[in-house]
Amino acid sequence: MLRFALVFLLSLALPLVAQQGRGTVIGTVTDVSGAAVPAAEIRVINTGTNAAFTATTNEEGQFTAPSLPVGSYTVTAEKQGFKKGVRSGITLLVDQRAEVNIRMEVGQTSESIEVVGEASLVDTSSATVGKVVENRRIADLPLNGRNALALVMLTPGVKSQAGPTNSGFVDRGTALSAISINGGPSSMNSFIVDGGNNNSAFLADINVNPTVDAVQEFKVQSNVMSAEFGFTAGGVVNIVTKSGTNDPHGSLYYFARNDAFDARNAFAATKSPFRYHQYGGTIGGPVVLPKIYNGKDKTFFFFNYEGWQNRRFASNILSVPIEEQRNGNFSNLRDASGKLIQLYDPSTTKQNPNGSGFVRDPLPNNIIPTNRLDPVSLKMMQFYPLPNRTPTNAYTFANNWIGQVQEERHMNQWTAKGDHRFNDKNTLSGRWAYYKHFNNNGFAGSLPDPNVRQRLDNYLNYNGVISDTHSFTPTMLNEFRISAARQAFPFTAYSYGQGWPAKLGLPSSVPGDTLPRVDNGLPGFGAFTVGLRGSTTWQFVDSLTKIAGSHTMKFGVDFRLQQANNYQREVPSGQFNFSAGLTQNPQTPVGTGSSFATFLLGSVSSASLIRYGGESEKAYSTSFFFQDDWKMSRKFTVNLGLRYDYQQWPRERNNGTSNFDPFAVNSLTGLPGRIEYANIDYGKTFTDPIYTNFGPRVGFAYDVFGTGKTVLRGGYAIFYPQTFYRDSFGNTAGFANTSTAYNPPNNNTNLAAFQFKDGFPTPAIEPLGPKLGPSAFLGQGVSWDQGGQKVPMSQQWTLSLQQQLPGKWMVDAAYTANKGTNYYASSFDYNQLDPQYNALGLSLQDQVPNPYVGKVTGSLGGSTIARSQSLKPYPYYTAVTVRLPHLGGSNYHALLATAERRLDNGFAILASYTFGKVISDSEVVPSNFGAVEVGADNGYQNGKYNRKAERSLDPTDVSQRLVLSGIYELPFGKGKRFASNNGFTDRIMGGWQLNVISTLQGGLPLAVRGANNFLANRPNSTGVSAKLDNRTSDKWFDTTAFINPPNFTYGNVSRTLPDVRGPGIVNFDLSMIKDTRIAERVRLQFRAEAFNFVNHRNLGNPNVSFSPGTNGLNISSTFGIITSARDPRIMQFGMKLMF
Repeated sequence: MLRFALVFLLSLALPLVAQQGRGTVIGTVTDVSGAAVPAAEIRVINTGTNAAFTATTNEEGQFTAPSLPVGSYTVTAEKQGFKKGVRSGITLLVDQRAEVNIRMEVGQTSESIEVVGEASLVDTSSATVGKVVENRRIADLPLNGRNALALVMLTPGVKSQAGPTNSGFVDRGTALSAISINGGPSSMNSFIVDGGNNNSAFLADINVNPTVDAVQEFKVQSNVMSAEFGFTAGGVVNIVTKSGTNDPHGSLYYFARNDAFDARNAFAATKSPFRYHQYGGTIGGPVVLPKIYNGKDKTFFFFNYEGWQNRRFASNILSVPIEEQRNGNFSNLRDASGKLIQLYDPSTTKQNPNGSGFVRDPLPNNIIPTNRLDPVSLKMMQFYPLPNRTPTNAYTFANNWIGQVQEERHMNQWTAKGDHRFNDKNTLSGRWAYYKHFNNNGFAGSLPDPNVRQRLDNYLNYNGVISDTHSFTPTMLNEFRISAARQAFPFTAYSYGQGWPAKLGLPSSVPGDTLPRVDNGLPGFGAFTVGLRGSTTWQFVDSLTKIAGSHTMKFGVDFRLQQANNYQREVPSGQFNFSAGLTQNPQTPVGTGSSFATFLLGSVSSASLIRYGGESEKAYSTSFFFQDDWKMSRKFTVNLGLRYDYQQWPRERNNGTSNFDPFAVNSLTGLPGRIEYANIDYGKTFTDPIYTNFGPRVGFAYDVFGTGKTVLRGGYAIFYPQTFYRDSFGNTAGFANTSTAYNPPNNNTNLAAFQFKDGFPTPAIEPLGPKLGPSAFLGQGVSWDQGGQKVPMSQQWTLSLQQQLPGKWMVDAAYTANKGTNYYASSFDYNQLDPQYNALGLSLQDQVPNPYVGKVTGSLGGSTIARSQSLKPYPYYTAVTVRLPHLGGSNYHALLATAERRLDNGFAILASYTFGKVISDSEVVPSNFGAVEVGADNGYQNGKYNRKAERSLDPTDVSQRLVLSGIYELPFGKGKRFASNNGFTDRIMGGWQLNVISTLQGGLPLAVRGANNFLANRPNSTGVSAKLDNRTSDKWFDTTAFINPPNFTYGNVSRTLPDVRGPGIVNFDLSMIKDTRIAERVRLQFRAEAFNFVNHRNLGNPNVSFSPGTNGLNISSTFGIITSARDPRIMQFGMKLMF
């Protein structure tokens, strides 16, 4: 398959560009009587670059100009015997099929009739559900964090589980993974920039998010899309970046935030200090090299740079050792009541001569002799500051130090784009974007260098595309594009690479990567994680467009090569534990001993050193597609398409994966269930390939009255989302890491394992991989990647009615649906006890003889095991976790309503309303590491035996959502109704503009968790609804509606409550803009923006953790109580110089 795909691509490697990120102009030429005018010559001219596309009308007078860059156009029609017809002022949007009809009059071609006006506001040629967010909205609407793609929320059918925080969508993508389009799972959307893939292969998220000032426009689309669009279970976000034109243009800008202008959160005592700076500039135009080259009408460039800095501050209060204790003097070591704590000398530990156990001598006067202080421990004492505040307890000296912590985040982003037109038939384009984000994780630690738990994170993302368009004839266009999306995430501990173990005097047996981690009862020592995660996706797309009569057909192939790497080391220089038990009285330990004293003595109670192996996954996908947009008549268009997607399951390039096989016989137990290894027991992957992923597309658009103003649209489509980022990073048990434990002799916790200054006594064990054999992990938990799983599938259908109204108004009402099957479900234990045995009750806890004694290790290696364990399908494993089973499903039905007034006379408005419901049986969301973790449905209790019991309202369901956005230019100043002729008045009163986004959204279903009956993780219902009529933040629902289930039964409360939801959202964002013209082509703009302008208290969800008492009812004092709120009013100010 791979070889065939490459050969096919190379055979079609002719110049071109894809429809993705572009648009098409269609139309009909008629005479004054309405009769078709065939053989008319059509020219579609880009007014920004003077590029022209030619076409000829067919016998029905129809023409098609495909694959045009977005922008402003003029369309002309000429034929002998007729006056020249001209339609100007046409704005072509991304993925739009703009209908531009021309009526010609009899006359000379030297005469012309020009009509100024936009294309039809309704879509007369496709059934795609979606919304284009134009540049004016992107530039002027208030944006918290200045993330252009936050405006996807203007589209009906779009929702998000993540709201803006006080730093906005600052990660340029992190919040986007929470977006759901048309009822599809969050993080299963397709992002496209300039026609190229923009999905990360590692995180379920966008690769590079272009800045506000680099985005020309974008379209959110779903349902019956062209077959060239795929790899989604919800929708596509199709982004187009800005390009240069014949008119040079640019900008400089600066935006700032300061907590002094913000309101205080309703649940916070004070405001945390916050500083935010965002700055950058753009430049674009024709490439002109004086006396060398003039690129007007031919060669264009665009460049954008943006920087961003965010500082947050907080205070940490910690407990640090007092000065006398640093020197080994614990004569004043006391508990909270003031009672003296006696220390004992671990070097004197011996068998109790008068009884059982051990005894040891007390340290005289609780003072450690100077020659007994461990030299490494003494050097590490320099990392702890001296007390600087009055302790909260005079005896323990608790909380005697306060320090300021500062989190710093810096972002730099570059976007460069070039376009070259060789002639009217051939155009080359390229765009490169680079994004770097640094975060010092400053809130993770507050002690002075190097004893901080900070991890320095660097996000390095690259995205590039090269495309070229070649038109062989006015009816044949060939397209080719190469794109690359690269993500690198190196992260290092603050102390990495500074040779600290050697500086401390530790021997070479301790790796020199970072500070060693020390657990000595004091704060400050973290995991000191070091690693690198990354991914790359190469995409090659080739397609051929053929216009034949009333058919516009496109054939193409989309080939992608995906790679991902994950290498992570936690505690790379080892962990050393110092237990208070070594300085306690072994006979009566209470009130004796100190972990810190054990640390100063250097008596290590236990230690560990982990050795790591990296993981490198790769896979490819090949898609073939065919699309025919057939204009059967002037009123009726049919969209027919078929897409075939083959996705190779990811495989580890070094065969570093293993898997549980539930059917193969284990030689040690003689029963089914053993570990198998890639490329030894299986091929390179444990999942069978799927060759049947065909996705048909059928849609129609019917111009009901033939006026181009009332259109009925509908259709059906099947999509298969991208699976690589979900299924990569597989089961690496035995390969990923091996932990070597250093314990005291015979695991006697009364003895020290070794002395700190001596380092590790033996080398660490390296990962063994297949050398572990098929009986590896007996007595432990194992993971199973099930073979034969199907690719997730989304079936979407729609029926809508669009109506164009006078005054540039358009209304749209649509019914949409999305049925998901084979979705990723929550992991579950395949080794779950069959519910038929639950009737045995408490006897399940009885100990019975262990038939596997001597064959397994760990907790299952004893002479007896619990009866419940003996009855499990695989009693010699603690758990068999099915990873990412493709067992989930969902159903979504919604009414989408839109009312829009296009910008005219300084006023535009968009209203989007969604009324819908999502029902599912599982919901998973991406973790920070590209794998998948359970989301809001972590109460998945029925395992493999009763999946139907998990069916409920989806945890992300939003039943109603209304978004109103508007732009209003005040009618004062030049070109306006009032004060238009006075230059001084224009500078004062002109150029004012108000912009608003209002969001009203219902709450999310609540999922109550908690039970104490040996089995369930959900309570029972008492038969009374938990819904309250007069709910408050102190009592959001009736907590007495839940009771603990009887022992060994499952709770009957559903995965989410059917009638109780969390608080909704009422939010108003406002921006005020003042434009001042300071020269003919130079404007200065001042902006003031307020998010949550009215400072409405948008409450967070209540605590849903049920905690039963002896009577079975809840005893938790926080159950049902809300203790958090979304951000209060936030202010942002900015200035832009535009030329």
